[in-house]
Amino acid sequence: MALFVKMAQNIAKSTSEVIGCGVLVTDENGIIVGCNEEKRIGESHPPSIKVMQENRPMATSSIDAENYGNVFPGYTLPIQLFDRVLGSVSIAGLPEDVARYGLLVQKQAEIMLREHAFLESNLLRERALRDLIENIASYDHRTGNAELVMIQARELGFNLSRCRIAIVVEMNTWSKEGAESAFQRMLREIKTSFSNPRNVICPQENYRATILLSPSSDGDTLKIYKAAETLSQDFLDSIKDKGVLADVAVGFSAFDLGELSSSLISARKSLRLAKQLGIGGIIKSDKFTGEALLDSLPAAVKDNYVARTLGGLYSRNDYEEIKDTFLAWCESPFASGNVAEKLSMHRNSLQYRLKKIRTITGKDPWNFKDAFELWAAFIISDISKT
Repeated sequence: MALFVKMAQNIAKSTSEVIGCGVLVTDENGIIVGCNEEKRIGESHPPSIKVMQENRPMATSSIDAENYGNVFPGYTLPIQLFDRVLGSVSIAGLPEDVARYGLLVQKQAEIMLREHAFLESNLLRERALRDLIENIASYDHRTGNAELVMIQARELGFNLSRCRIAIVVEMNTWSKEGAESAFQRMLREIKTSFSNPRNVICPQENYRATILLSPSSDGDTLKIYKAAETLSQDFLDSIKDKGVLADVAVGFSAFDLGELSSSLISARKSLRLAKQLGIGGIIKSDKFTGEALLDSLPAAVKDNYVARTLGGLYSRNDYEEIKDTFLAWCESPFASGNVAEKLSMHRNSLQYRLKKIRTITGKDPWNFKDAFELWAAFIISDISKT
């Protein structure tokens, strides 16, 4: 009923503009709640009472209108939503002239109501889904009540005990269309790529979506990761063809609600860290455990560590060049040829840069402990920038 009252003025004005006649809408008590003449809102419209009671259209002649008082001649019809009479719509004019518009106006009003009821229902469900996702993210097995969260999911038609991994998608590039239009396109592709009805798919703010994946092979960790990665890659390929680019973060595997919470948190954190490190595409949380650990350190500890470890290197004009060289070296340690080829440089130039790092910092890139300390300092520096 609240939806009907909220829509009444829009129904009255839009239909009046279409047919060129006065239109009013009443609630189930015969009170005008929408009218092209807004001053009439709040008045009683007696002909509507009988129309709603008998659930059939009726004409109001000039004589009838005079008897009612403050009523115009016209044609009045009931308005139904899901087989329930919610109110009425009345068209002003001689009945023989306006009756032909009756069915048109009635159906237009009912269509508008159904569309808004459907939209409102979807919005309510989407809000409930977001609440569920946040309750999962904040769940702590030491203090939380798992059954309450499971019940919340069941009320939305999902079984969280089948969800094995969390995936977070973030749209970052789109074609000339508006961002919201591109995001809706991305959501449609998510629902197509992750089409298993057991999957929980939740649109979220900042052009993100969360997926709680329920793979068929739900007992094998490697198969869970493989399923998540395969579906994610198929999704990225499909939206790329449509002019939309996104990043996909895959959390840890999960076998209970507590682990599902950790999976969701790890996916969110990995997505943030990857963005700060300039990494995109499919982001696997199990490949960011070191970065996540460093990120958890207090800010003052991180700042002091970077300043102490990198020393004068941090203020040099060629800092980014040296950093990129060292991080590439860490990916293929002691394979100078591979690193030099990747960086499109001569081996001697690579050796020169590594020795420069050793000279400036006192840390030896060829020593594992020193190399790890340098790697940690470079990573902390990058993830602390924003």
